Amino acid sequence: MKAAVTMVVMALAVQVTACGSARAGQTWLCSVTSAVAVDEDGTVGPPDLGDRERPTFMRVDAAKKELTLLAPESRRGEVTKLETVHETDGTHILSGVEHGRNVSLIITPGGRMTLSVIADGVVWSVFGHALPEGDDSKPSGESK
Repeated sequence: MKAAVTMVVMALAVQVTACGSARAGQTWLCSVTSAVAVDEDGTVGPPDLGDRERPTFMRVDAAKKELTLLAPESRRGEVTKLETVHETDGTHILSGVEHGRNVSLIITPGGRMTLSVIADGVVWSVFGHALPEGDDSKPSGESK
């Protein structure tokens, strides 16, 4: 019995250690550079947000599985829960459901961000940039 408990405790310790290292560097500050909507009838244009302002900056936290709007001020603090987080070759793929819409997000190691929102009869494609939070590195050629 004692050996079984020891094995369980060791397995949990390994999982906690692995989770801690998997979470490092998995938070990004993202900016939105462009957005387009395509309706089922072929209409292409800006996404229809009603009377709400278009998000311009967001924080993506893979460990918490959350996308939080940072700007504009009128939308600051809105959170979309993400259900899946997957990493393949440095590219992070995250997805969730918000108000009956599918939200999918891809962040590449090079800092590109692509977000899609899919609802009945409409697809929004959003493009921007992602910077790992806490990254104070400077472009090559500059000293710190």
